[in-house]
Amino acid sequence: MISSIDTCFLIDWCRYSKRGVLEKIFDYCFIVDDVLREIKSDESLAYVSSLLSKGFLVFYPFKSELEPIVRRIIDLSVGDPRIRVLDPPEAYAFAIGIRENTIVLTENNGVLNLVRLYSEFSSIRVWRSFELLREAYKRGLINNFEDEVKIYERETGHRFPKIPRG
Repeated sequence: MISSIDTCFLIDWCRYSKRGVLEKIFDYCFIVDDVLREIKSDESLAYVSSLLSKGFLVFYPFKSELEPIVRRIIDLSVGDPRIRVLDPPEAYAFAIGIRENTIVLTENNGVLNLVRLYSEFSSIRVWRSFELLREAYKRGLINNFEDEVKIYERETGHRFPKIPRG
């Protein structure tokens, strides 16, 4: 499996003690340089550098070809009060998901709302860390899903709105 990844996901994920499950679920993740420019903390930079040196994070090679898709995504997010305005790095990660049929890894509610509210994007697979943890549980990479969600929340400071059962 392949994913595209945005900044908010990486920043949260780097603080998680079992972050290695990301590399067990995906073959690699596409990233754009705009995402890297947003990363500031030493912890996040070290994590991203490690993933880049392993070849797990791969720079998306056709960024200019994404421009019309990115513009559409940003225009929709600006024009619809139900959607939090997307910055270019999140829009690029989403556009890669559209163009390459990858799973989009994000914690951005604007991206989730685009998929939920616009039928043209409804087939795009968007995972938060919650869905990634669920996949890790299904594959036997973590033992107890609900306990692991609590661990993730404690370690990262990220709170999920609610834990769907099932």
